[in-house]
Amino acid sequence: MSARIITMAMTRLASLETQRTERTELMMKTDDAFPRTAPAATDKAPGTTALSAEEARRLMAGIKAIRAGASARTGAEDLRHIKRLSLLGRAFSALGYATSALGPNPISMILIALGRFARWVVVAHPVLHKAYDGVAGGDPAWNSRTFARGRRSLRDWFDWLDADAWQAQHNVSHHCYTGDERDPDRVAVNMAWLKSKPKFVRALALLLTACTWKWLYYGPATRSALRKRRERAAEASTEGRERAAWSPRVLLDREMLLRSYLPYALVHFVLLPLGFLPFGRGAALGVLVNSVVAELLSNLHSFAVIAPTHTGLDIPIFEGAARSREEYYVRQIVGSVNYESPSSAADFLHGYMGYQIEHHLWPDLPLRQYPEVAREVEALCREVGLPYRRDSVWRRITEMVRAVISDEEVQAARVAIADAGARRAGRKDGGGLELASLHG
Repeated sequence: MSARIITMAMTRLASLETQRTERTELMMKTDDAFPRTAPAATDKAPGTTALSAEEARRLMAGIKAIRAGASARTGAEDLRHIKRLSLLGRAFSALGYATSALGPNPISMILIALGRFARWVVVAHPVLHKAYDGVAGGDPAWNSRTFARGRRSLRDWFDWLDADAWQAQHNVSHHCYTGDERDPDRVAVNMAWLKSKPKFVRALALLLTACTWKWLYYGPATRSALRKRRERAAEASTEGRERAAWSPRVLLDREMLLRSYLPYALVHFVLLPLGFLPFGRGAALGVLVNSVVAELLSNLHSFAVIAPTHTGLDIPIFEGAARSREEYYVRQIVGSVNYESPSSAADFLHGYMGYQIEHHLWPDLPLRQYPEVAREVEALCREVGLPYRRDSVWRRITEMVRAVISDEEVQAARVAIADAGARRAGRKDGGGLELASLHG
């Protein structure tokens, strides 16, 4: 696949979107959301990322300035960009199914897998983060409140996952609590029980997880997060807040089975193969086999580009909740790693996860903006002395495998900011859901 397959115009527009600007100001406003607390320690103990008050001030000013610049550039071209990526993903799927009539073959498997990967990671992910709400112009296919809802699910994003459940688990539980004990997506921690097993068992378990994680992990975890959100809303309380994690019981969740799992399996593994019967039993069998293998490949592909950006012996797990807005942003930077991305084709194959640091700073930025802001964020990190890591995807996969298979444990870390005016990120019980408004 060459870069010419993905033709993406990067023309900048100077128009300022009023709605996005208002949301930017809301995101960056700290005075009301974070009451004052005691100054944090500034020791340079191992595992501590420390910033002076002046460095923290420059960090926050730089983050605001970069976001304002990205908002000024955001416009109609961003919507055209995501539409082109969406069309490319659908083209992969269509070509994959068309060639499946020839019988089981690796080309069809890869094409179908790429189509499913693109629909989830490239399209549904940013849309459900509100990345295109400001430029959708009323089109329900690109608005986070209507995308994949109700009858639109078959057209927009027909998957094992439910749009509401995904937003509850990913936008809030993962993005608001990146790397601390409430983050459900800490692969090394979730698989720590394997440390007592032989290494070949750990490796096999990791491979099986990678090939099945969407329906074995994400489906139940997202449904569990949605249920907890509904319970909290019904109780009008945040008491007893728990981390939304995987639970075997949720595999038998009736709502999940009827609304997500059974419809998806029925369409992809029964109706579509039957639709090719007029071309012969070989064609129908080809569609079935290619579709099943593509499901495993799509899971493996998404796991390989998503999980390593937050998993590795060199990526810390933070102690407790973030105590201030400054600390929250430092955690997003220190707890994430970007990929080296030589081309737009690589960006697509990475699912734009190669800009994970910037994505965690501003989850609602359109994909087209990330390459530009990445350069600015890297320069800002150098200015204030924060680590900014960018590795090849293969090295990050290696680091993730080491974190799960080796006998070493991921180390806990803390952030210390010497600023008596630091703002708390939540209440005494750990809170943090105040940040949920930033992430849908």
